[in-house]
Amino acid sequence: MSLPQLICTVVLIVGLLALAAYYAWRQKQTLHRLKTEDFPEDERRYLRGQAWRRLAGSVLMVIFAALLAGSFFIEGRAQELIERREAADAQNTELVLNAEDRRFRDLWAAYWAVLLLGVLVILALAAYDFWATRRYGLRNYRQLQADRRAMIARELAQLRRDRNGPGR
Repeated sequence: MSLPQLICTVVLIVGLLALAAYYAWRQKQTLHRLKTEDFPEDERRYLRGQAWRRLAGSVLMVIFAALLAGSFFIEGRAQELIERREAADAQNTELVLNAEDRRFRDLWAAYWAVLLLGVLVILALAAYDFWATRRYGLRNYRQLQADRRAMIARELAQLRRDRNGPGR
């Protein structure tokens, strides 16, 4: 693994762990607030779901960072196989892999497939959280609009009554 690749990977791992820790801390605070403060039931349900979704995302980010760190241990062997393949291609010969090399190749492919699947799951969870937040926001926005319309209708009715006189 080259030095720039190593540095980028370490920065990514540290960033993921820091982000996961920050979001986990914030969501634990939210869950604690839900126990100690009074919230309307729909807001309580939304905040509890949001906190658990984000805690799950934090756990997935820690797992992803661990898998990324684990890649350090297999990249040397993978690089060796790549160099052997490039040497065989340069000589216009077929690279023949022994059983151990094939097992490692399959392990390496499965490892990176799991790692990429982890990214997909994190993104899917983030998208679900986004849509849940959007749905909650739209529901509250519509409720505010309905309340505003009702208030305007009451004020209009009051103005009409006042215009026509108190006894009429």
